[in-house]
Amino acid sequence: MTSNSTPESLPPLERLRGMQDVGPALFRRRQAVLRRILHILERHGYEVIETPILEPTELFLRKAGPERIAQLYAFSFRNRDIALRPEHTASVLRYYVDARQNDPLPLRFAYAGPVFRYERPQAGRTRQFTEVGCELLGAPGASGDAEVIHLAVEILQSLGIAPRIVLGHVGIVLDFLQRLPLRQRARDWLLWTMERLRKGQDVDLEAELPALTGSAHVAQLTRELREKLHPLQPEELERLVLTLLQEVGIQTSNSSRAPDEIVRGVLAKLERSADQQALRHAFAFVRELASISGPPDDVLPELHRVIARYELDATPLRQIDDLLELLAAYGVASQQIVLSPGMARGLHYYTGILFEVYPENDLGRQLCGGGRYDDLAQLLGARAPLPACGFSGGLERIADLASLPDVPAAPRLLVAAAQPEALARAEQVAEALRAQGAVVELDVRQRSVSANRRYARRRGFIQLLVVDVSGSVQHWDLRSNEERETDE
Repeated sequence: MTSNSTPESLPPLERLRGMQDVGPALFRRRQAVLRRILHILERHGYEVIETPILEPTELFLRKAGPERIAQLYAFSFRNRDIALRPEHTASVLRYYVDARQNDPLPLRFAYAGPVFRYERPQAGRTRQFTEVGCELLGAPGASGDAEVIHLAVEILQSLGIAPRIVLGHVGIVLDFLQRLPLRQRARDWLLWTMERLRKGQDVDLEAELPALTGSAHVAQLTRELREKLHPLQPEELERLVLTLLQEVGIQTSNSSRAPDEIVRGVLAKLERSADQQALRHAFAFVRELASISGPPDDVLPELHRVIARYELDATPLRQIDDLLELLAAYGVASQQIVLSPGMARGLHYYTGILFEVYPENDLGRQLCGGGRYDDLAQLLGARAPLPACGFSGGLERIADLASLPDVPAAPRLLVAAAQPEALARAEQVAEALRAQGAVVELDVRQRSVSANRRYARRRGFIQLLVVDVSGSVQHWDLRSNEERETDE
């Protein structure tokens, strides 16, 4: 027995928080901005590629900072750990390792596509957005850094946005940290903390110390264990530690690192006592570095004094000098640049120059950023070192500030059948007009002529064409309300 009753309406489903619907007008605007960005990148020799939205979770864990890890949309599916990509750089490097290692260098790749980050939604920030950018692979030194920074500036200027560049160099803090007996976890925390301090956030070091270094009791046990293991030969010690790891159920065979690498890492931790004093010393340094910011002519002398006081390698300063000279040749004035040596950008794969670009009058609204990451390719399996740099930006943020005129919808025509029997004729007329390049809708609701005229005016059509069974066509110009008749 069948029922003719109409089913009750179900409640609507809400859009997920942090996600966004994009209407036709906004979509057209963003696509116009994207076309201009990709045109500029292609003009500089960058080839557009596309990488998967889904990647192995491990791809984004090998050298990401804690902030990015916390943002991952990661899940298990059929015994695979999978993540929605939070950015493109790691995917581009995986593509290089998979398919392009034998190509001559440099390689220039551009991309655009959705990325996903689980973060607190706010003005100008959503959990899904379109990332557009480029990677320059195989370009060592300041020439590569200058090219990608200049590209970011050229793109924004072409869209009517006056850019302000914030420039840093992570090599200064990396040089300082590698001289201290700190565990990698503490080094990573310090890099993340330096970025938070640079942005004016409060950090309570004392509250973090136990988690980063262990308690005094753990430190004492570590020292005692190290002293007892000291008489053993290195090979015997490594065998003992590997056996211990296997006995307690720690997997070494399916890791991204070889078993001997894992053992050496454990031994290295045993060789370093949990030194809270070293961490306090490092925290004071990153806090000092994060407090330095300003025009290059003011900051560089201060940085020279910091380098001399801590007896650090001055190479990062020479690289900044070289970069500023090349940027000037590109027409980027020093007045557009702010030096900020406390920049870390929240990702741990950077090795040198870093930068972020903002609108000149709004340093709280980052449009794009990037830097140098010379170690990432080998971390993802490349056979040889690969100097590399790049940048990316959020299309939506850039499009919101772009000075491009709004892109109007193409003029549209509405074709309708005068009678149901004339529908086939109306279809033929619509197809003929489309073949000439017109944007044409066909009335599929079998409305009256007066109803079609009301609908067409409300939707902004410029013409209504009503076709009868003989093939004659009545034209209404909806802008002037003039009517004429033609044969098919």
